[in-house]
Amino acid sequence: MQISKFLGVGATEVIAKILSWLSLAIIPFFATPEKYGEIVLYYSIIVFFMPVYLFGQDRLILKNNPEKELLSSFIFSIILFSGLSTVLYFFDYFLASLAGLALALNKIYLTFLRSKEDFLKYSLNRIFYSILRFLLVFIIVYQFYTLNNYIIAEFLAAIVLTLGAFVGKINFRFKDNFKFKERFIHGFPLMLHGISLFGVALIDRFILEKYTDLKTVGNYSFLYIFASGLVFLYSIVSVFQEKKIYKSESYNILLFNVKRTLTYMFAIGSLGSILSFFVYFILLNFKLVNGYQAYYVELVVLILSHLILPVYLISNYIMIQNNKQKLLLFCSMFSFIINTIFNFLFIPNFGLVGAVWATLIANLFLVVLSAYLSFRIMQSRRIQ
Repeated sequence: MQISKFLGVGATEVIAKILSWLSLAIIPFFATPEKYGEIVLYYSIIVFFMPVYLFGQDRLILKNNPEKELLSSFIFSIILFSGLSTVLYFFDYFLASLAGLALALNKIYLTFLRSKEDFLKYSLNRIFYSILRFLLVFIIVYQFYTLNNYIIAEFLAAIVLTLGAFVGKINFRFKDNFKFKERFIHGFPLMLHGISLFGVALIDRFILEKYTDLKTVGNYSFLYIFASGLVFLYSIVSVFQEKKIYKSESYNILLFNVKRTLTYMFAIGSLGSILSFFVYFILLNFKLVNGYQAYYVELVVLILSHLILPVYLISNYIMIQNNKQKLLLFCSMFSFIINTIFNFLFIPNFGLVGAVWATLIANLFLVVLSAYLSFRIMQSRRIQ
């Protein structure tokens, strides 16, 4: 990895992630925990739709010819949306799913830029999207808040920054065969995998809302953003290292890239953990937010549950590199089930605290299982 590129893209990725984080983190400064809990629940619904429409297309772009895959991925996602939109309209989820589609299309475009190593345009897209989203969400929630207005703000921020994909990037003649069936077979386990992962991260909010109230959901969500920020930091490393793992042609090269990626992720995660706790302490201790309770022990538990995730992320890359996508689905579905079970066991009796410990248990299961499976894959690769 070139240090100059890492610092340049890393810096812009940090700014983008901070702004993305602030888009939700700033809301508690002028909104009650009840309103914040409602916004977080609907944001969870929006991001739930993203893996549905992404459908694993980003992996094809990284592994295959990016120019050929870009338009096919867009078309495939839009076909999926068209097929589901009527049903979703009758269940009042049309706008949320539309915002999820915009996020999926932007993810596809960003993956294309990564695969082409066009890190300047990648960085500009991330920065401008984060700025636009921050401004739109802030203005809408502060001045014109309704759930529909908030969802429209999320949609506009994503779709505006995706339009660049249609300027000089897509071959509209599209001579290659679309191969819908092959793309569906490839993407279906990855789609379920993505939904399961979002379920692991988000199901606790909905169970909390069922057994407690929106104020508790708001407090938990405010606490959670300080731990989940570590995943944003890991993505800085992924921008460079994920593709290298996919392109590793031998066992030794793969092992080298895996070790280096783990080292980077644990290093940046450790620094981020300290910073997250410090910022949380400052906000609560100096009463910079009102109506939110302090949960310092619970924050440490949540940080730990995210600090171990690099092991899972690397296992994820190893499985995909060896065409073992179905194992990813097995890991995430198992973790989702574990998380759901423990949330239903803990939350009725312990509320927010129960959700925190359920997250740690689910992440531990996810990390251990995925690490074991990837270790088996690496061992078989070594023998070959």
